[in-house]
Parts: sequence; C-alpha cells; structure tokens
Amino acid sequence: MNILIDNAIVEKNKKGGIGSFSHNLALHLNKTNKCDLLDYKVLDYIPRYFKKWSYIGLTNIPYLTKGYDIIHHVSQYSPWIVDCTVHVMTVYDLAELKYPEMISFAWRHYNRYSIQKSINRVNAVITISNSMKKELLDTFPKLREENIYVCSPGIRSELLNVKPNEKILNDLSIKPYSYFLFVSELTKRKNIKFLLNAFIDAKSKKIIKESTQLILVGKKSIGYKEIEPLIQEKLGIREMGFLNDVQLASLYRFSKGLVYPSIYEGFGMPIIEAMNQNTPIIISRIPASIELHHAHNGQMFHFELGDSDGLISLLGKIDNEFSSIRKQLNYGNLSKYHYDNIATNHINIYSNILNNI
Repeated sequence: MNILIDNAIVEKNKKGGIGSFSHNLALHLNKTNKCDLLDYKVLDYIPRYFKKWSYIGLTNIPYLTKGYDIIHHVSQYSPWIVDCTVHVMTVYDLAELKYPEMISFAWRHYNRYSIQKSINRVNAVITISNSMKKELLDTFPKLREENIYVCSPGIRSELLNVKPNEKILNDLSIKPYSYFLFVSELTKRKNIKFLLNAFIDAKSKKIIKESTQLILVGKKSIGYKEIEPLIQEKLGIREMGFLNDVQLASLYRFSKGLVYPSIYEGFGMPIIEAMNQNTPIIISRIPASIELHHAHNGQMFHFELGDSDGLISLLGKIDNEFSSIRKQLNYGNLSKYHYDNIATNHINIYSNILNNI
C-alpha cells in the first residue's frame, strides 16, 4: 500500500500532539508499507499567522495526490480538488464548534472552515475515541456511521522507551513524590484556573500538606493571563514550560498524581502517558476521560465539572494515601498504545476503506 501522511503546518512540531502522532505513525507504517510524510518547506518562509491559509492553497495542488493509494490528512483539513485518490481525515475534537471562546481567533475560524467543509469531501473519517465518534454523528447527521472509524493515538516512542530518573528531578529542584502534576497547554479549555484555585484552597484548609507542590508542564495559550497571577512558588505552584522526554517521564513517574481537569477533550494524551508510569490520575467527568477510565479497570479518580469540593477531596485523598493507592493501581494492558499496534490499526482501516470504495 502506498500512503501519504499530510500533516501540513505541524510537520516541524514533532513535540506537539499532531506532529508527534503523524511522525510516529509514518515511521511505523513504513515498516510494512510505503509511507511518505508531506513536508511543506515553503511554509518556513511565510509569516506564522498566514501559514494555515497558505497551507489550504498548497494542498490543492493536484500533483500532490498522484501515485498514492490513500492520503491521510491529519490536520483536520482536506483539499477541495476532486481526484481519484482515496482521502481520509483524522478529527481529534470539535472544540472550535463547542467552545469557540476558548480558542484563538485564527485557529477557531481555520478549523471551523476546515472541518465543516472537509468532512464532506473525504471518503472516510478517523476519530480518536468512541465519545468523539458519537459527537461527530450528533453534530453532522448526514455522516454515515460506517464511514467513521475509531483509532486512538499512541504513546510516542521517545517517551515510551525512556527510563525515569530521580536525578532528573534533583536537577529540576523537585523532590520525588512531593507534587501533583498537570501536563497540557495552559489554556481555558484545560480548566487550569479551576485547578489552581482548588489547589490553593486545599492547601489553605490543610487538606493537602504544606510541602505539596503543583507542577505545570506545557506551553502558554489562550487564557494564560488569567491564571498567571496564581502561579507563585510561595503557593506551591511551579510552571516548567516544555520539557524533554526524560524529564517528562520522570515527572510522571515520581509524582503523587496527574490532575487532568479539562472541560473538553477528544481523547487526553497525558492520561495514557501517566498510566504508562503507573501514576494515580484525577480526571473531570467528561466523556473522553471517562471512556479511558472505564477502558482501564476504572482506576482513575473523577469529579464533576465545577465541583471544587470534589476535586479538593480527591487531592487530599491521594496526598495522604499515595503509597497504598499506587500499590493497588492496575491499568491493565497498555500495549494497544504502542505505535506498532496503532500503525496496524490504521492499515486495517485503510484496507477496509479501499475495499468499500
């Protein structure tokens, strides 16, 4: 099978979610098939805020689609030119439709245009969770269920294969098992302000230990200015920005727990990354996170969105019972998140699509 992965403007960003996904998928697809990864080098010379729109034009150059059995668009956009090649598109979430106020203006309008138009042009859609499949069917009633396939992303190989190291934490001036961890963009949709206020409240009420910290890992995004005043080391809150894979794996491994209080997700990569390090996990009760909870022996701690007391109670429980909680954790088999298996799942989906055309 001759495959093209079109990851467009995220091609250079191997650390980001889509960039990491497309690079790892292409790498493992190439073990059994021919797979190219499209590189729009000309976008390097275009100002940042025009890249998305320039990409839309470039994807419509007909010669890009020649010679491939299937083209997989992973940036939630597919070209408008109709040809004989089979096109499939991955949809991660519908945040720009559900929560437009939580997304930057340019990205909101680019994605809104992309998804609504592209979803009718491709031969099939791949989405990353069953909850997202349901959301797609509810949002786009003309979509045929048999044309939607579910395949989760995986744990990137670089993170999967590193060995956590306590020395890494020493270099970051962090003591093992002295902190809760948040990993994701520092943005409104991740509900970070709610988490910070709950953490501060839990500490002021002595529900968690005075020495317990909250470590934030991720880039600044929409709504960061609202939370910036709360990020103070005197309150036990530290912001780390982007970290390398050894640092991140070590932070997962030696944390008291990952806290993932997101308002909306299509999947939730930090959740499976934390499971890989046998880390206790606190999640908000949103469909994608609860789906992972049920898929892994119901091992996560969860609270209702907006329930600050519920989150504070869980922080206190894990802070005070960490050792016994961790010993009893059993997330089950995580090998389905290895990219060899993710690639095999995609090959099966591609074959199914081609056989049904």
